Amino acid sequence: MSNLKLPFYPENKYKALIFDLDGTLVDSIKLHYKAWQNACAKYGISFDMNYMYNFTGKPTIECGRQIIRDFKLTVSPQQFVDEKESFFQQDFHKIGLVEPIASWAKYFYGKIPIGVGTGTGRNHAIQILTNTGLISIVDAVIAGDDVENAKPHPETFLRCAELLKTAPSDCLVFEDGEYGIQAAKAAGMDVIDVKPFYEKPIWD
Repeated sequence: MSNLKLPFYPENKYKALIFDLDGTLVDSIKLHYKAWQNACAKYGISFDMNYMYNFTGKPTIECGRQIIRDFKLTVSPQQFVDEKESFFQQDFHKIGLVEPIASWAKYFYGKIPIGVGTGTGRNHAIQILTNTGLISIVDAVIAGDDVENAKPHPETFLRCAELLKTAPSDCLVFEDGEYGIQAAKAAGMDVIDVKPFYEKPIWD
């Protein structure tokens, strides 16, 4: 970790760091896409990754509702999401870390409080953090089912800051999605778009 290249030194300016999960800390985007495709196959529809990019930062149930609206499906949102999540859970063991973003989080562990603010449901978020070993460095988690208003509303990050006992203006957010970036700004927090720092693209 001593050779880790950091584009910033947030412990000199901020009192807490908040990371998004999917596409920021963990490389799960393609597995989410695969799960949606498997769920959609039952209804005779499919979509490409560009369409799914619009889901970034949204709770899974909202993604399901959007697909149902766009493709005029008759399935209930909860059933559709349950089918998708069942496929996704089968691939949990394949979820890896996004480098170097996960390495930044590990580097700052013990130096500054770390939170996770995600649209993923709590059970899956905790399981993903546990499977990837990140749970041990996280001080607070706010998941999609912990809030009434999803990103781009600031509630996710505001509640995370509250758990971290830190003023929003003293938090730095790491995000890969436009909704998350908007949410961080609306919360009065500085935000870093992590996509330029990927070692390799995760949307291709």
